[in-house]
Amino acid sequence: MKIKHLFAAMLFAMTALCAVAQGEMQMQMPPIPVDEAVRIGKLDNGLTYYIRHNDYPEHRVNFYIAQRVGSLQEEESQRGLAHFLEHMAFNGSEHFNGEGKSIIDYTRSLGVSFGRDLNAYTSIAETVYNIDNVPSTRQSAIDSCLLILKDWSNGLLLEDEEIDKERGVIHEEWRLRMSPSQRMLERNLETLYPGSKYGRRMPIGLMSVVDNFKYKELRDYYHKWYRPDNQALVIVGDVDVDHIEAKIKELFSGIPVQANAAQVVDEPVPDNEQAIIVVDKDKEQQFSNVMVMFKHDALPKEEKTTMAYLIVDYAKDMVATMLNQRLAEKAQEPDCPFLQAQAGDGEYLFSNTKDAFELYGVPKEGQTEATTQAMVIEALRAAKYGFTATEYARAKEEYLSQLEKQYNERNKIPNGQLARQYYRNYLDNDPMPSIEQAYQIMNQIVPMVPVEVINQMLPELISNNDKNLVIVNFNQEKDGAVYPTATSLRAAIDAAHNAEIEAYVDNVKQEPLISQLPTPGKIVKETENTTLGYKELELSNGARVILKKTDFKDNEILMTASQRGGKSLYGPEDRANIDLLGYATMMSGLGEFSSTELDKALAGKQAQTSLNMSTYQDQVSGQSTVKDLETLFQLTYLRFTDIRKDEKSYNNMLSLLENALKNRDLQPEAVFEDSVNYILGNHSWRDAPFGVEDLKQANYDRILQIAKERTANAANYTFVFVGAIDEAAIRPLIEQYIASLPAQKGKPSKWNNVATYPKGQTVTHFTRKMETPKANSQIYWYSTDMPYSLENSVKARMLGQALSKIYLQKIREDQSAAYSAGASGYVAREGDNTCTMIYADCPFTPEKADIALNIMNDEIVKAGKTIDPTAMQEIKEVMLKDYDTNIKENRYWLQVLSTYMTYGTDSYSGYKQVVESQTPQTIADFARQIYNAGNKVEVVMMPAQ
Repeated sequence: MKIKHLFAAMLFAMTALCAVAQGEMQMQMPPIPVDEAVRIGKLDNGLTYYIRHNDYPEHRVNFYIAQRVGSLQEEESQRGLAHFLEHMAFNGSEHFNGEGKSIIDYTRSLGVSFGRDLNAYTSIAETVYNIDNVPSTRQSAIDSCLLILKDWSNGLLLEDEEIDKERGVIHEEWRLRMSPSQRMLERNLETLYPGSKYGRRMPIGLMSVVDNFKYKELRDYYHKWYRPDNQALVIVGDVDVDHIEAKIKELFSGIPVQANAAQVVDEPVPDNEQAIIVVDKDKEQQFSNVMVMFKHDALPKEEKTTMAYLIVDYAKDMVATMLNQRLAEKAQEPDCPFLQAQAGDGEYLFSNTKDAFELYGVPKEGQTEATTQAMVIEALRAAKYGFTATEYARAKEEYLSQLEKQYNERNKIPNGQLARQYYRNYLDNDPMPSIEQAYQIMNQIVPMVPVEVINQMLPELISNNDKNLVIVNFNQEKDGAVYPTATSLRAAIDAAHNAEIEAYVDNVKQEPLISQLPTPGKIVKETENTTLGYKELELSNGARVILKKTDFKDNEILMTASQRGGKSLYGPEDRANIDLLGYATMMSGLGEFSSTELDKALAGKQAQTSLNMSTYQDQVSGQSTVKDLETLFQLTYLRFTDIRKDEKSYNNMLSLLENALKNRDLQPEAVFEDSVNYILGNHSWRDAPFGVEDLKQANYDRILQIAKERTANAANYTFVFVGAIDEAAIRPLIEQYIASLPAQKGKPSKWNNVATYPKGQTVTHFTRKMETPKANSQIYWYSTDMPYSLENSVKARMLGQALSKIYLQKIREDQSAAYSAGASGYVAREGDNTCTMIYADCPFTPEKADIALNIMNDEIVKAGKTIDPTAMQEIKEVMLKDYDTNIKENRYWLQVLSTYMTYGTDSYSGYKQVVESQTPQTIADFARQIYNAGNKVEVVMMPAQ
């Protein structure tokens, strides 16, 4: 099957587009325009660069270097070197070398955190490095980051000692990644990619190679493939484009390219004449799944430059959207064999030269073949009869609505989003129009593509024979189980093709969300808080509304409404009901609409709400665009007044949860997480692992009753709105939909103080049988006597970051005992109580357990004596930079105002002064105070021998 057939199938839509765009009918499709705001250049040595000035976030710059090099460039004896080289890029380079002078150390001084802002990834065909959120206020920082890109390009030192230290780190990363699905995938890769290097080139590589390769092999690989003709620089942010271009030419023009250099060549994925069917099992696999894939050639990179590509891409998007809606609707039927299923077209597993249309399903127990048949039948139904006009109208409306949302936020596109578009253009020749251009083009294309054109897509993607058919079924291994076979799965495909298939009927409810509007209330009082910049409105029913207008995003409004109470008001007999309330109410309908009907009714509306309970609060949260603000208010009103029981949707949710929970304890990571939570919660029933037996205690009617209880009195709620608020537009909506909510003044809701932590030292070490031996540890030191304050919050975060740096250096870098090691600190307010906590987390190599644990425990004691002044200054840089970024985000202000309304604590005012006033001594004193409180929880899981 050739993807080019899809172009021919849509020819009349393309030519019609040309007629509109160019005023006459032409067969030649016009090219996709390129964002004019980005400067693209290429040096004589082949280095490509993309530079774009962008002001979101303010005063920040992102730097990337993308390499057209990945594990496909490895020889058999080099498996893992591409990924190993990525690690070495942070372990010494020409201009950043020596203790305290590495790339990690330098970028820390800019407030750039390793792992979060400074990172890289290696895949089959590419390696991309990034330095994000660099402050643009320091020209020296910008120039130095360009120098880091230069070193990554051709200045890595690759010293013997550093290579040897990194071998253990890679080993631990491999260990962490060895999930059940990963093990099964790797075992079957050569079957899934017969005759192709893709079957033998997982980026993590072979540990036998990682442990034993010669130093020269890595250096030779580096110099062979890391060359300017395989590289692109992407710099996006608050920069002088001319200056950046001049510096690139200065730094990179002199890098030579060897004559007759090895070329990067695409690796083909051969067609398979007979079906490829893989059935595998693993003892730690939580639930079965099945994938049916119909392979087809990927569109050649050179053919992604015209409007035809956009039309085909749009059509595939529409097919996936509509088919997924059908699959979700079918999953709610009691006799449906699958719990969930989804469809889409994209890369065949991870190959960039072969795509596939894929159906993925999670079967009910023992119904894998039936799931396979049912999924294929739904795809064949759509292919045979097409999608309906009403389905397409909704999908099209949703597409255009999301596009409009992006367009309205065109001045607030993050640096990282733009940068990804540019390096994907370099690596895959993906189009890179501006959002303005894309908005104009797609608003011309979409109305001209009828459903009849969309309906030509799916028949081209689904084959009716074995050629290029691939089926993958992963199962949980257990005693007495009967597994599908290649024969039974192939028979399921045949049964689907031979089935009597009827056309889909689209049941749509054409009526407003609220058929009769409530009687409006009134705004009876207004006050203003100039410190935090908000208006407070008191309503006639007693509810409070907080309005904070911002200009951070032009088309975003966030909302949260909360009251005291939450799960703390309920006992163990309601444990399942309160824990499932958020899921159950989200899967329920609203007003006159079932869950499925509501999804259809909201197509094209960018508004959503949810109801949840935490331990101490009840909360309705939501968000919308400016245009859909009234829909947000209507959904909020219905969440308070009219949640509709939907048995089919609820039962499907229960089945999904049961499938996830019944084998949860097969996964060591899940057992460890549950153990930590239960121990830290002082063995309370509230923190006990939630299992299938708990699920059986849930009662839908009781859940809805609790939801009704928690939303019965709007007078106890404070509604906080943050974002692009037009007061003239929002005030009538507040009176119509919030002031009209049922309320009883003078009956405040309170919480019960139920949370407790273990007193003293709680040390729990246990073993666990595992398929891939792993070890994990979490340690908590805490005090319940320190007040909840901005200063203590700042100190806790600083101490956590100081320990995190030490753990990373001593456990990962010096001892090669872990892939990741870190710490964090926070102050939690829980009801009327507080807890100040330092938390350390380290999955380590089992053979070095004592080393890692000793470092984790020793360093907090040492922190109580002294904090490194250099580390202290780096931490301040990070926190102040983060603060400058956060205060320009609506979500930050939603949290600040919600906390202030609930607890009266202002976490904004004076923040910078509190950070700047801290010294190594104040943090050391704080560390000693936490440690001397004498409370510690240490949980360690080791593999059983």
